[in-house]
Amino acid sequence: HYNLSYIHLQTPLINIYNYLANSNLIKNKSFMNISADFGITVTDTIRKEEDKIIHAMDLSSDEISHSRVRDLFPNFDFNSNKGFLAVTGGRHLELGNTIDSTPIIHVNEIDAIGEGSMNLAGLDKEESVIIVSAGSGTACIHAHKGNFLHCSGTGVGGGTVLGLSKLLLGTDNPEEIALLADKGNESEVDLILEDVVSGPIGQLPPTTTAVNFGKVSKVDGEFSKEDIAAGIVNLVGQTAARIATSVAMMFKAEQIVVVGRSPSFSGLRNSLEEAALITGFTPHFPKNGEYASALGALLVAEKNPPN
Repeated sequence: HYNLSYIHLQTPLINIYNYLANSNLIKNKSFMNISADFGITVTDTIRKEEDKIIHAMDLSSDEISHSRVRDLFPNFDFNSNKGFLAVTGGRHLELGNTIDSTPIIHVNEIDAIGEGSMNLAGLDKEESVIIVSAGSGTACIHAHKGNFLHCSGTGVGGGTVLGLSKLLLGTDNPEEIALLADKGNESEVDLILEDVVSGPIGQLPPTTTAVNFGKVSKVDGEFSKEDIAAGIVNLVGQTAARIATSVAMMFKAEQIVVVGRSPSFSGLRNSLEEAALITGFTPHFPKNGEYASALGALLVAEKNPPN
């Protein structure tokens, strides 16, 4: 597996990443199970060769068709392949049940995220776990004894970072936003507890956010792009953490696992971790969590292969 920051979603870097991944493929293999997760922003694909997972990705398209699938799996012969294609996310049901001679297995997105996340995290399926799928939006899934339940979520996520950054900073380039946020200080735009109260509130540290972007309406003057970017990323991370920890306490969960691409923003990941720690949770960020759903679709399909 080649490490490429998943925040770099520009086409040239995706092409390099996919070229390196595809160079590992065994050519003319007649049996291969593959999967695709049609996300809002990115489509992830998985090819499984024996015990090796080959991941590739592409910016998502409005088109979901057999032609689109062929583009996602170049040089793949759907006529001769004896394996299956597992699909999840987006409008995957529009693909039907076969592509040429290859059967298509449709996997519920919640099951795909749950199965893939638990596999990547290496947690015991008997545990009660809240999985946070932090993508363009944020979904919370309760995992327990191999069952997965969508239990909460919010429209606030990585897509919110991009949208607000375009409005306030004039850019929706993830790399640029991340660089700005890393140089900024969210407390320059947020009101924190020590700004608004004279003493402690419970166990909350004085630097805890009281009002996101609360200083903007109270302070005359200009705010730097760096501080605004840090404030945006902090808002999204804290929102995801608040929802996740509330749900975790309600379900008496022992662990919180975070997957998806949003944690690629280091500031968002830090904000999420710090907000979760206030309620006693230490979130797990498993390696390769960016493609948890695509991996989960493959794993679910392997348990229920076509006849």
